[in-house]
Amino acid sequence: MAALFDVLAWREPDPFYRRAAIWLVGVGLLGAAASITLGWMDLLALEQQGVGTGLLVRHQPHSVIAYVVTALYVGSFVWRWQSRAHPRLGAGLLALSLAGAILIALTAVLGAGMRVVM
Repeated sequence: MAALFDVLAWREPDPFYRRAAIWLVGVGLLGAAASITLGWMDLLALEQQGVGTGLLVRHQPHSVIAYVVTALYVGSFVWRWQSRAHPRLGAGLLALSLAGAILIALTAVLGAGMRVVM
């Protein structure tokens, strides 16, 4: 949703869109922290139950991309916070937002694929 509001803010310099996007990124980062924590708790519990290497092999790219996209959004949040006085959204921040949205979708697909090997 932040990427959608970023596209709207890029097309029209309405401060509502920029404020909504920064809030969405902030809430998303809180969700990412919870998701990463709960995901690791789930994985560790499954390892104790003797889950095979198939799950571990599928988990690695999913988790690496999740960490990368979380770091990307932390950078995006800092960038947004520091540039919040500017009326227009820059092309660099828009590109970062769209890349983040694509990586989140990829992370979701890889995460769903992990249940196949269980």
